[in-house]
Amino acid sequence: MRAERPFNAVMAFCCLLFLILATPVRAATILVYHSFGVNSSMSISMAAFEAQLDYLEQTGHKVISLEDLVNCLNAKQNPPDKAVVIAIDDGWASVMKAYEVLKRRDLPFTLFLPMAYVGNTGSAHSTLSQSDIATLKTYPKVLFANHSWGHSPRLAKDEEFARDDIQKSREKYRQLFGTETKYFAYPYGSVNEAYTRLLREAGFEYLFVTGYNPVSAETKLTAIPRIAAHTLSVPVLASVLRDHEAMVAKANKQPAGSNGPLLSSSRPAETVPRNVE
Repeated sequence: MRAERPFNAVMAFCCLLFLILATPVRAATILVYHSFGVNSSMSISMAAFEAQLDYLEQTGHKVISLEDLVNCLNAKQNPPDKAVVIAIDDGWASVMKAYEVLKRRDLPFTLFLPMAYVGNTGSAHSTLSQSDIATLKTYPKVLFANHSWGHSPRLAKDEEFARDDIQKSREKYRQLFGTETKYFAYPYGSVNEAYTRLLREAGFEYLFVTGYNPVSAETKLTAIPRIAAHTLSVPVLASVLRDHEAMVAKANKQPAGSNGPLLSSSRPAETVPRNVE
């Protein structure tokens, strides 16, 4: 009987180690859109958008809020299995078409807004009006975030220009929403060290870039990747999500204590668009 105790202890330890190693490393995919049902290279038809949402629902993917995602990241925890986040950039007026669909489906989403162009009756662009923003505010599952003031390509090249742009964007955001935001998406996905430093000094904690990887507990808060989804057919979207799952599965096989990257930076198909503006 005494000989069984060390054996039982070893078996218990092995079972515990197996459970730890078998615990799935989960990750989320952030899909970003721009305009809906209009004649633009950055637009997705409403039928295609609904087909993507149908696919997510049918395959057990869960659309979570950006806030829920960053709460996981802050806690160094992985997102729920098959988690997807929906983001919309630039604040075009056609967002209201997507809003009706997302509201009907009771889904959360985030709007990254270039502050010079939204809620501005004098804007020459077809962007969200004050009335549109008032309507969006009535939906508790929309999160408003910052996407710069003027959406200029100079932002990652000219530090003084970027400093002024950040200040003006924050002032306009406070004017429209009466508060601050910690969320910022780089225009054109353009990043450099100085621009990131200025954004962090201004209070932005969660910075979003263009990137193919899914988001996990290992993701840097200053480089959270998003995938442009406006040209993804359902089969290509399915391929992207499967690839993300494969990347996570590959990460699961890394030896315990490995210092290698959690996720690959490969992209399986050139059909995934590179431009996230």
